[in-house]
Amino acid sequence: MKEIRVKHLELIHNVIDRLSHKSFLVKSWSITAITALMAFGIDKEDYKIFIIGFPVALLFWYLDTHYLWLEKIFRELYNAVIKKEAKSMSMDISNYKSKINPWKIAFRPTIWPIYLSEIILLILCVIYFKAKCNGIIVSI
Repeated sequence: MKEIRVKHLELIHNVIDRLSHKSFLVKSWSITAITALMAFGIDKEDYKIFIIGFPVALLFWYLDTHYLWLEKIFRELYNAVIKKEAKSMSMDISNYKSKINPWKIAFRPTIWPIYLSEIILLILCVIYFKAKCNGIIVSI
């Protein structure tokens, strides 16, 4: 029986590792995509290109939050298996979803600074290039 529980914990731990890795990939893809979009917008000097970045940044923020939310739910399942509160070899997380608030995860200090800084940079680029387009800012 003990070996089955150890295997169960290993399975859950593997899921947690995969979700954590996906969260890291989402962050890196977000920074890459927004940087590429900003470089393209700066090259074309068109503020409309930067506007495309807002839904992109929000989408990545949502994906990162979702993966971390799932990771936290599986950590709850892991703890339940340790306490012998979960069924043997069950990966059912439905009982734990309501315990974790995704909004709290979205605004954790490891999440919001990345995406908020991307959005602020996009706003600044829109303001600058729109002013430049309207002739308020003159190129030297």
